[in-house]
Amino acid sequence: MKVEITYIIHSCFTVEFDDRVLLFDYPGRSFSTKRTKKLVESKLNDKTALILSSHSHGDHFNQDVFQFQEAASQTIFVLSDDIAISRNSIPSNFKMIGPEEEITIEGISIETFESNDAGVAFFLTYRDKKIYYGGDLAKWDWPEWSSLKQKQHVKVFEDVLDILKDRGVDVAFSNMDERLESWAGPLDFIRTLTPRYFVPMHTFGNEEWIEDLMDEDIPSKTNIFNYKEIGDSVEWNI
Repeated sequence: MKVEITYIIHSCFTVEFDDRVLLFDYPGRSFSTKRTKKLVESKLNDKTALILSSHSHGDHFNQDVFQFQEAASQTIFVLSDDIAISRNSIPSNFKMIGPEEEITIEGISIETFESNDAGVAFFLTYRDKKIYYGGDLAKWDWPEWSSLKQKQHVKVFEDVLDILKDRGVDVAFSNMDERLESWAGPLDFIRTLTPRYFVPMHTFGNEEWIEDLMDEDIPSKTNIFNYKEIGDSVEWNI
């Protein structure tokens, strides 16, 4: 099955199948632009769209995301239950989901894990293909934190890796942040799970970080999406 993945900005991507498209974590106005809006609209055009938001942080969600229901032929929103929505903005076609829940929408099974930052991480299954989208679940070990706080956050991340290791992952989206010595865990993720395809995210526009990841000892079975600018796409056969 072919899938096309397009980098929108920061942690926002589209995932296109032949009959539907996923949109993850369209951000607020400090990240989004007219260009990203038009790009998303072109990807959703006349398709069945599942639009997911993993948590309430402004770099992952803004109520402007509801505007995209006009671009798609059919739209369903799946929002983490930490997101507060104005009653005037609530579309009829949306579902709230919390940590450790499971729902099925348009043939796509969606399971959530509790994040160690905010909201949820998503684990989706479609036609037996497995897609993980981490949101802000990552190896957060900020040096200014106490040793105990670091261990608590890292354990949540590692516990999810243990769960995923038993399931296998075809396409994984997980954070990379070079402000941390651990880079927020992309190498841990890849070396533990060896996903077929890995998409680093949460780069704050520092797409050049991905080159550093490419220079590391990466298992040969894992392909990395080395995007360089907004609108870059890759097509994979999963």
